[in-house]
Amino acid sequence: MGESVGQFITRTRLERAAFRLAYEPDASVSEIALGSGYSSLSNFSKAFAARFGRAPTRVRKRDGLPAGAAQRARSAQRPPDPGRLFALPREAGAAERERRYQKLARSVRFERCEARSLACLASANGYELAATEAAWSELVARALQLGIEQPLDAFGLSFDSPQLTRPELCRYYACVACPDEIALAPPLFRSELPAGRYAVFPYAGAVSGVEDTYRSIYSIWLPRSSLRPDEFTPIDHYVKGGPVRGQIEMEIWIKVRAR
Repeated sequence: MGESVGQFITRTRLERAAFRLAYEPDASVSEIALGSGYSSLSNFSKAFAARFGRAPTRVRKRDGLPAGAAQRARSAQRPPDPGRLFALPREAGAAERERRYQKLARSVRFERCEARSLACLASANGYELAATEAAWSELVARALQLGIEQPLDAFGLSFDSPQLTRPELCRYYACVACPDEIALAPPLFRSELPAGRYAVFPYAGAVSGVEDTYRSIYSIWLPRSSLRPDEFTPIDHYVKGGPVRGQIEMEIWIKVRAR
C-alpha cells in the first residue's frame, strides 16, 4: 500500500472523520473525535490539523483554504482539502440541487441484506479506468474457473475518496459473491458485504459520472433524509457486468442507519 500500518490507520481514521464533519451536521465535533478512536477532542484536533492543515471546527464551518494555502499548493506535499467534500457536483445551484434531490428521491429503494461472502481482486492502480476493467476481466475468468454460480453477483468496493486520498493510495476491489466452501488462492482474497440496511440508487452512464452521483447522494439526498451513512464505503452493485468502454449500468448501495 506504500505506507505503514500505523500511517494507514491514522489516515483512514482522519479521512472518515472529514466525511462525518461534512455529511453529519447533527454529530458534534467531540462525538466525531471519540468515534474516530481519539481519546480527546484536543488530540483529535491536533492530528486533524496536522493531516489537513486546519482545525476540524473550521471544516465544520465550511471555511475556505487556510492562510498559506497558495504557498503549499506549489508543494507536492500540500495537504488534501476536506472542504472540497462540501462542493456539490459542478457547483450546482439551488434549482439544480432540487432537481437532483427529486430524481434521487424517486429512484431510491431500500434493501435489508444478510452478510455475503465475497471473492475479491484488487485493482492494480486504484480507480484508474483501465486498471478496474482489467481487474474485472481477470476476476470473471477466475470465477468461471472456480465454478462460482452464474450469473455472477458482482460488487465493486471503493474505499477512498479522490478528494482526500492520493491516487496511488486509493483502493478498489472487484468482487463476486462466493460460497465459503470454495477455497481462494492469491491474487484472490475473501471479503464480506456487511449485513444491514442499504439505500440503493440506480445509475446508468459514463464511469466518469459516478463520482458526481456519489456527491449528490451525500451532499443533497442524505442531509434531507432521516438517515445518516452507517459506512462511508459506497458499494457498486453491477447488474449487467463491469465497466465496458467507459460505460456502466449499476446500483449504488449506501449502508444507512437512523440519525
